[in-house]
Amino acid sequence: MDFFRRQAETRRLSRWLVFLFIVAVALIILAVDLVVVIAVAVLSEPESAALAGESVAHYPGTIFVSSIVVLAIIGIASLVRTSQLSQGGGSVAQALGGTRVTGDTGDPLRRRLMNVVEEIAIASGVPVPEVYVLERESGINAFAAGDNPANAAVAVTRGALTSLNRAELQGVIAHEFSHILNGDMRLSTRLIGWLFGLLVLSMIARLILRHAPRGGGGRRGGGAVVVVVMAAAAILVLGYIGLFFGRLIQAAVSRKRESLADASAIQFTRDPSGLRNALVKIGAIQAGSRIREADAEEVAHLLFAPGVARAFQTHPPLVERIRAIDPGFQPEEFAAMRRHLLQEQAPEPEAAAASADRSGVPQPDAAAGAILLAPAAVAHLVANPATRHVTAAHGMLLSLPAAIRQAAHQPEHASALFLALALDRAPEARGRQLAYLEQQCGAGMRSRLDGLLPPVDALTAAQRMPALLQLFPALQQLGRGERLALLRCINGLLTREGPVSIFAYALRKLAQVHLYDEVDPRLRARISLSLAAAKDELRTLLSVLAVSGSPDEAQAQLAWAAGMQELQFDAGDGLQRIANWPRQLDAALNRLDRLAPAAKEVLVRALVRTISHDQRMTIAESELLRAICATLHCPLPPLGVAVGGITVPGAASRPDS
Repeated sequence: MDFFRRQAETRRLSRWLVFLFIVAVALIILAVDLVVVIAVAVLSEPESAALAGESVAHYPGTIFVSSIVVLAIIGIASLVRTSQLSQGGGSVAQALGGTRVTGDTGDPLRRRLMNVVEEIAIASGVPVPEVYVLERESGINAFAAGDNPANAAVAVTRGALTSLNRAELQGVIAHEFSHILNGDMRLSTRLIGWLFGLLVLSMIARLILRHAPRGGGGRRGGGAVVVVVMAAAAILVLGYIGLFFGRLIQAAVSRKRESLADASAIQFTRDPSGLRNALVKIGAIQAGSRIREADAEEVAHLLFAPGVARAFQTHPPLVERIRAIDPGFQPEEFAAMRRHLLQEQAPEPEAAAASADRSGVPQPDAAAGAILLAPAAVAHLVANPATRHVTAAHGMLLSLPAAIRQAAHQPEHASALFLALALDRAPEARGRQLAYLEQQCGAGMRSRLDGLLPPVDALTAAQRMPALLQLFPALQQLGRGERLALLRCINGLLTREGPVSIFAYALRKLAQVHLYDEVDPRLRARISLSLAAAKDELRTLLSVLAVSGSPDEAQAQLAWAAGMQELQFDAGDGLQRIANWPRQLDAALNRLDRLAPAAKEVLVRALVRTISHDQRMTIAESELLRAICATLHCPLPPLGVAVGGITVPGAASRPDS
């Protein structure tokens, strides 16, 4: 299933789950109302208690108050928990005892983990997530959490870090990236919030039972206590019944998502033995995939493998998952793997990690020279990278200047690099932008910018997006106020004088979008638009692309017509040049991000058709396409190593590391 269809399915599933949650809450409210009415009837009119169930309509005030209170408890609890989880995946990892891994770590095992995460993120065209290790967990497990790719976190257990080789670790991380790319995390966050709302009702009832008086107070007082206790017990049971069915739905959804993520991970790594052997090791070791942290139950559906024993399993059976990869697998291999692990004379951790990091990286395709890309092929690549893209990402990261790599892992320097990548190269425009940034951020920022500009200017078009995407773990270490200030600076650069090139604009816009997603993901509109509803914005985007890629008027007209034809729109009066294009394009991209998944797929094809109307696409043009698609939350892998119908220069061979 491709990205756009999976996105559409996720939206349908979200709507269905919202409906089921509303039904569950309504049924719980009705049941609690009945319990409360019976309790009130018993306390106020003991002689009519037997008829209380038949006289519910006689207590409208009680029913109204009870309904409002129950709805408020469930709603507020769900919103609060969802809001906490929306702060970023790092908060979930920390709650489970995770220790953050920084990009400048000296530990070889953590360095290998960071390398794998960075490579897959760059290959996917999304920001590098925060990385954590659950140090107290000896089982083999991992998870991804967050509301969107810009505030995501990936965590692995200590057992996974030490027990898996690079290929196996890459298979596990690729599985987690499938959840990041396909919107599974947002759905998982909602499920956690909704189930917490149902759980809170039972928690309140349990508190009432725990603190209820044990006796005394006279016959009437004692009777009242009994009624309250019985009502609380009934509400406790009702809350757990709602939670029971909620977890049943959660488990069914999770099992399907896990199977899809396994399939995506194999496509990432091409070698299915990595993911297969990671799963076999889980079945072989005594700790399995267990998570001992008390909060693990709440996030069980986020995990790579079952972390806690549950009545309803959130993952397919282990043997079933392995056989989906290797149909010939037999359970006896668990014992063989266990013996192998016990007998294996493992090298020192430092040597093992360094060796694995050199030998486990997938090798580039021999035929990765000039290649062809058709619009439909590019659309299929959205959030759908393969091994060759991971290989290319590895080479891109290695090719970055040392000053860029060092700055990317230090929060203060990462913010300066973030701004430096958004500056124009033309001296006059850059001078004005630097003066603006010095005024907004101070002389210290100007000094850091001056130090970073030479290596930034030396970056090729293909290196600039990887340099930007790897900054987010360091930026997330800044305080919220600092990130908001950084966002204001980016907004200022976007609204001031227009950039010299559309690529500079696209990179700047991409930085803004990802920073917005990281600072406050709720700012992103959820309402879907059709292509017809966004016709003016589509014309604006294709006009700017056609003019920027074809200075010749006739060629620009051909590019415009090709894109409009892909959209199945009438070209009308033809191409019109837009004087103040940055401001209009900014508004257009903001609105186009609200297109429905199927409409975005058509738009991606139209962008490819516009840029490649002459049957050529340079590296700069392919990176422009990636930047624009990323602002629309349609991340593309590096196109210089893909396959299809347009000539694109291939990636250079990657040096061993």
